[in-house]
This record gives sequence, structure tokens and C-alpha cells, in this order.
Amino acid sequence: MDADSDPGSRRPWTDLPLDILASIAIRLSLLELLSFRGTCKDFRSASSPATAKIQSSKQPWLLLQKTNDSKCILYDNQDSKTYNLKIPDLDGAICLASYQGWLLLFKNKSIYFFSPFPGYKITLPEFPHMQIEKHVGAFSHPPTSPDCMITIINPIGSSFEINMLSIGGDTWTRYTRSEYFDVKPMVSAATFDHTTNTFYYMHGTDSVLTFSATDKKWQPYNIVSGEPKKKYSKYLPYVYRENVFLNAIGDEKVKQLLDVEDDEYVDVCGLTREPENSLPIVYKNETLNFSTTKTRMRKAVWIEPRFYEVRASR
Repeated sequence: MDADSDPGSRRPWTDLPLDILASIAIRLSLLELLSFRGTCKDFRSASSPATAKIQSSKQPWLLLQKTNDSKCILYDNQDSKTYNLKIPDLDGAICLASYQGWLLLFKNKSIYFFSPFPGYKITLPEFPHMQIEKHVGAFSHPPTSPDCMITIINPIGSSFEINMLSIGGDTWTRYTRSEYFDVKPMVSAATFDHTTNTFYYMHGTDSVLTFSATDKKWQPYNIVSGEPKKKYSKYLPYVYRENVFLNAIGDEKVKQLLDVEDDEYVDVCGLTREPENSLPIVYKNETLNFSTTKTRMRKAVWIEPRFYEVRASR
């Protein structure tokens, strides 16, 4: 009998040695790698070098959503590559924050964390507001960490409100600052400083409001540049980038890759990333108005390519 015709002589793919599986994984595209990782435990283990290569990217990626659709374009800014994905959890969702590959999303009156790779979702307690408008979020750690704290800030007239939640908690706690201070009402970026246990909320490029997670105190600051540093006792614990998306699509080839048209506008959620041996980098939120009628709106978010494994609780 021919060995090929003997079912007992055939070895399944899952029996391949890990070094051969790793050699296969390193040659796969992102979408193929996601399917590969989901096959079994050995495939996921063998894909570690391939996923580490992607996660070592020095540039965040961009998720650009289609209007009222689960179809998304994933743009690898470093290698100028695009991938077409279907992500139902992003359809109709508003992104409030992006950090370490996790997105904080609001959709249909619910709020949750979502990791697109491969698609994990962590639901949070009901948010006090039924609608989201001018709200901006930040979280201190990935939601898989017991130290994760989430804050969502929004302006109320000349004051501000923060709703705060520690992961595992049942309810949001509200903090308000009613005193008037001279900052713009629109929050353009939010991030967290681990050294001082403080949330930072930027307003334009000339002011920032801080909220201490330790003593729950607010403090406004003016941002001053071009002056001798020795004059000041406090400095921003991060660097920030403006108009990253606008500068990217200034290249007509990139604009075509992202399928951005002239009769639409795009809301872009920024992110915080933490390169090794340097200050964190904060990408500020952007709104690019290509359409005077605003009849076609798309949403986008900068995200770090991270692969997570979340174990279900027993």
C-alpha cells in the first residue's frame, strides 16, 4: 500500500515541530498570522517571534473605520501597508482612548475595552452619561492589570467633570471642578503619568489640567516653550505630537491607500505610547474637515500593534 494512501501515515499540521511552525509564522501577513495564532496552543506559541517582530514596530498603526460599517482599514505607517478588516465591535463605536493596544470604546450606551488583536472585549459598569460628547478618556494600565484606573473627562460650561473607575469596581465616581480657570473647554489629549500617579488633560498647546489619582486634587498649568528650563520647576512628563494624521495623508499615495475622499471629515483618536529609554509620546486627537456639509464622517484611532491573551475566569 502506498504510504500516501494510508491515513495512519499522515501527520496533522499540529504535529509539526515548533521551529518549523515558527518559520512558517514569520512569513505570514498580519491577517494570516491572526488566523495562525488562533489554531491551537502550539501554533500560538510558535508565533511568538512573528508577533514580537510586529510589536517591535517603532510606529503605531492606524485603524480607519468605514462609515456605519464594520469594515476597517488597518494602516501600517512604518511599512506603508494596508489591511482590510471587519471589526463589528468598532461599528458605531466612539473611541475615547488608546494605550498599549487596548481601546476604550463607547457604543449603544455601554462602555468597554477592546483589543483588536485578536478581538477581546472587557465590559465595564454602566457609564453615568447616556451620550458621549466632547468626552476624552485615559487609563493608567492595560485592563488586564489590577492597577488599571480609568478616567473620562468632559467640559460642563466653564468647569470640568471627571468620572473615574478602578478596574474591578462596580460604579464610577464623579469629581467636578467648579472654579473657573483659563483653559479651552475642548480637551485635545489625555494621558497618565506613572511617576506621580497623575492624569494629564491637554487643552490646545498652551494649557494642561492635571488630576491626582492619589489625593483627587486638580491643578491647572500653562505650557510655556522657548524659555530657559531653569526658570520652571515642573515639566510635562511626556512629549506630544500634533497633526500626525494630517501630515500622513499629505502624501497623496497614503491618502489613496486610506481611501480618504474630499467630501468627508475624519475624527481621529490619539494614543499614548511608551518607547524604551525615552519619555512617553502622546498623539493628540484630530478632526480633519474635508467636507463643509459634514454628511460623511469617518472615525480613526492610532493603536499600537499588541497581541493579548486573556484567560476566561472560572
